Amino acid sequence: MSYRFYGFDIDEVTVENYAEVLPKSLARQIEIFLPPEGSFATPELKRYLEILKNYEEEDESSSMTLANRLRIAFRDLEPDTICGKFPKAELPLKRRLRCVAEYLIRSSEFKKLKDENGKLIKRKGVLGKMVVIYQPQTKLLDSLRRQGLIQ
Repeated sequence: MSYRFYGFDIDEVTVENYAEVLPKSLARQIEIFLPPEGSFATPELKRYLEILKNYEEEDESSSMTLANRLRIAFRDLEPDTICGKFPKAELPLKRRLRCVAEYLIRSSEFKKLKDENGKLIKRKGVLGKMVVIYQPQTKLLDSLRRQGLIQ
């Protein structure tokens, strides 16, 4: 389930109680659709929330930071490349994810796999170039738990 839809039932949400029931990010997102600016009544609000929930469940990282997208992708703690975890991502996104991976290395959530001589272990990526293999560390799971993204 998408983390923004955890802890409440869409059937209980109305245009009168949305601010108390919904997480702040969702409440802010729908305010513009409600009177006096918008025209949503309770049935339209519920339908919109269902659409958002389904979208976010199809792509659980759609509303996350790049750091959290990496953390979620590597939550199995298995070493892999960014290309391996994000095979459909376009090149600019992969570049940004590599920059974020460097941040996660500095925060001890990732490390790059190295052989016994200290040389980086690489393998061919999707585009045929040699790419680094990242090894997630257990601190990554602590970050996800702290943010409520995993149990």
